[in-house]
Order: sequence, then structure tokens, then C-alpha cells
Amino acid sequence: MTSRFLRSIALFAAPLTLALGASSASATSITYNAIGSGTDGALSAQAVFTTGAGVVQVTLTNTLSASTIISVGQTVSDLSFTFSNAPGALGMTSASGQQANVSGSGLVTYTSGSPDRFLSTTHGGFTVIGNTITLEAIGGGKPNELIAPATANGSIYASTNNGFRSHNPYTIGPGTFTLDLAGVTANSTITATKFSFGTSPDTYLPGTTASPVPEPSSLLLLGTGALGLAGMLRRRAS
Repeated sequence: MTSRFLRSIALFAAPLTLALGASSASATSITYNAIGSGTDGALSAQAVFTTGAGVVQVTLTNTLSASTIISVGQTVSDLSFTFSNAPGALGMTSASGQQANVSGSGLVTYTSGSPDRFLSTTHGGFTVIGNTITLEAIGGGKPNELIAPATANGSIYASTNNGFRSHNPYTIGPGTFTLDLAGVTANSTITATKFSFGTSPDTYLPGTTASPVPEPSSLLLLGTGALGLAGMLRRRAS
């Protein structure tokens, strides 16, 4: 009876083991947020990292509202982050994100392009030094492609000052950056982040985060195992 009971526990616990294995074999999502203020006003940004086998994807968002943005000093100009392990050799990189020009009156007009300046070593300040990577739109001339709050094509940033249009085009809404890095796995985590705002940059803010979160598929397996084990124990007790 005892051995049969132990075999039953092993059967229902199997999904728990699969869940743990799945999270390390697939991907992990880690979110960092930064909230503060600078000389130009309120600052707010978010970076979501998804790590998998040989790749990290970073989605960088200016989380201010469209009505709050006043100055280019409130746009996101750079992000640095540190891996828990050596990221390894850099392979392909790519960037995507809606580009737009902003007029003197704050009118937003969508245009083509991508925020690839953040990944450039000539027009931007992209670097990989040790375990730390920097995505930066500053360097190699007047900064542009800076990340501004999300808003629709044809809408208006009602509060922007006259100097805002000097740095067209902007990235309107999130910018997504994908880096092929030989040493990255789903078990790689981000141990520190630093957000920069403005064109100097004007302000640095450290990021804060919660614990890494496994993929939904891993959580589903975990829940299946837990429910099965609980049901078996109830039947055993009755």
C-alpha cells in the first residue's frame, strides 16, 4: 500500500517537474520600472526583458501619458542592464517601433523607420562590456528616435515646448530590441538596470523589479500537478 501511494504521488507530481524544466528550457520574462522626476518634469519608463536560448528581447516604453510630455528631457534615451551570467558573443540584432515626427504645435505624424539608433555604435552608444549592455540613442550627432509616450497618428502632444521638434523622428510607444547572445539562456536573469532620459542624458533612474515570471505554459503545468496531487490526497484521507 505504501509503495502504491508513493507511486501515485510521483505520477501526480510529474507535471510539477515538467513545469520547472519548461521554464528553464523556454523563456523567462523580467520587468523593470523607473519612476521619478528631472528638471523637465515627471519621468516614467518600463523595460520588459524576455530571455531564451541564445536571445534576449527588450521592450522599452515611456510610460508617461501623452498629456504629460513637455520636453525632450522626458523622453527615454538609453537603457543599461546587467546579466547574471556572461552574455557571450553578439550575433544578429534588430529594432522595431513606430516612428513619428512632432511639429511645433505638437502634432504627431507617423512615418517609416525603426529605433535602430539604440543598436548603433556610430550614431548611438550601443555597447557590450562584460555582463553589461547599453542601448543608447545618444552619440554620433544630434539624438533622435528617442522614446516618447504612445499616442495615435494625427493626435497632439498638447504640452510640448518648441524645442521638442528639434529631435525628430521620435519612437512613439514601445521600442523592441532583439539581441542574439550566445551565452543567454532562459535561466539568465537581469541583475540591474539604469534608465536615462533626455539628450545629455539629463537624468538617470535605477530600475526596480519583481521576481522573474515563467511562461504561462509552465504555470499551467504547475497548476495541473498541484491540483492532481491535492485531489489524490483528499481521496486518500476519506
